[in-house]
Amino acid sequence: MIGDYRFFQEFFDGQIVKEESERYKLFKIMLVSCFSAAGLFLVFAGFCNWASFVLLELGMIWNIYSNLDKKLSLILCVAVSILYFYFAANADIFSNGLIYIAAYIPLQMMAISKDYSEGSFVQIRKKINDYNKILFIMFFVALLVVLSLFNFGVNGDYSIIDGLSASLLVCSAVLRNERYFEYYVFRIFALLVTIILWIVVVVETGLVGSTCIVCMYLSYLIFDVVTLFYQSKTYVNEYMIQEEFVAGIQNQKIVEEKLKKYNKSKKEAESK
Repeated sequence: MIGDYRFFQEFFDGQIVKEESERYKLFKIMLVSCFSAAGLFLVFAGFCNWASFVLLELGMIWNIYSNLDKKLSLILCVAVSILYFYFAANADIFSNGLIYIAAYIPLQMMAISKDYSEGSFVQIRKKINDYNKILFIMFFVALLVVLSLFNFGVNGDYSIIDGLSASLLVCSAVLRNERYFEYYVFRIFALLVTIILWIVVVVETGLVGSTCIVCMYLSYLIFDVVTLFYQSKTYVNEYMIQEEFVAGIQNQKIVEEKLKKYNKSKKEAESK
């Protein structure tokens, strides 16, 4: 059993965990197609411009097809970051614009480096322990305060919700880079807050292109919700279960060994 576990562990470290099913691939194609059609409708209806449509398309390709060629992923990251910064600055939500330039591009480069060292497309398989949870909460609170104060200092609108959205997005990106399973839940919450932020922008300012950005984040939300359920049925969970099961066997062996030593010492004491 232990030998099987070691093989199992070595197989999953730095390699593809499970090939995507045909149904999952079809879902991604349909998702991109539907939101592309929605984007084109918004452009021709006068709600969005072509720049925002390009942002929608590039953003979906970059996020939904995250196992693209590494160099292409970096190029898409830079292009999306520049376009998003432009729209975020026009909407006076500077924290959101800042994170795409100052956080997403460096994190994408780190992800590429991690892929080269650990494998091309390793699915998320780790869980946050109690110690890391404390550090992560501290990091999130500090980031929230800094980004909210920054947005307030540069006379940005919606300082609190903009800072909250940006902080959640950065933290979810960090979790994704480190391949923690909690990324999905955290990411979904981050996307919900960001969608609300951009809906407020649409309603209050009517900024051209902001509707396409709402569509972009909505496509991310649908994708991550479906992916969360998809990942829960892959070998990633089998890896976690196997790991916990082997840990239980090892703990049981330790208890049995201690019990044997105790019984042996007890018998020796009684014989004397």
